[in-house]
Amino acid sequence: MDAHRLPKGLGWLSVGLGLTELTFAEGICRLLGLKGHAGVVRALGARELVTGLGLLSQPERRPWLWGRVAGDAIDLSVLGTTLNRSTAATSAWRFAATVAVLGITLIDVYAASAPRIRRVSNSGKGDRWEGPLESWRGSGLAEDVGANANGAGAEWDEAKRHQMMQEAQSRLGLPDPENLTPRR
Repeated sequence: MDAHRLPKGLGWLSVGLGLTELTFAEGICRLLGLKGHAGVVRALGARELVTGLGLLSQPERRPWLWGRVAGDAIDLSVLGTTLNRSTAATSAWRFAATVAVLGITLIDVYAASAPRIRRVSNSGKGDRWEGPLESWRGSGLAEDVGANANGAGAEWDEAKRHQMMQEAQSRLGLPDPENLTPRR
C-alpha cells in the first residue's frame, strides 16, 4: 500500500470507530460483557475520533500513528479485563474484538515505524538513496523550485532543461538518478 494512503485510511478508520463507540457504547458493552462501563467506551471513542482527525488534518502524521498504537494498547488492556467474565454469549464477540484489535495494532505499528526517506552518504562512491528508486525527474519539482513558469516548458531545448534539473536537484538535496546505488 502507498505510504501516504495508509495513514489517511487509518485516520478514516479511527473516525469511524470513534463515532461508533460514542454512539453505540451501551450496545458494545452488552456484546463484550462490560455492562455499566459505557463511559469507558465513550472515552475510548473520543480518543479514536481525535486521533483520526489528527491523522486526516495534520501534515506530520507519525505522532498520530503512535497515538493509535498507544490507543490499541489501551483497547487490548480493556479487552483483557473481560477475559475472566466468560459467558457463552459474549466470549465469541470478545474473541473477535481481540483478534480485530491485534490485527489493527500490527498495521498501526507498521505504519508508525515505516522508515522515512533519507539520503545516506556512501563514502565517496556516489549517493545511495534510502527510499523509492524511481526518478523524480519529470515530476514538476524543477518548476516548483523556480523554473520558468510562463508555459514555455515545451519549447525549452534539452540542454537548458538538463541544466535546470541539475540546479533543482542541487537546491532540493536530491540524488543524481544516474549515480544511484540500489539498496541491498
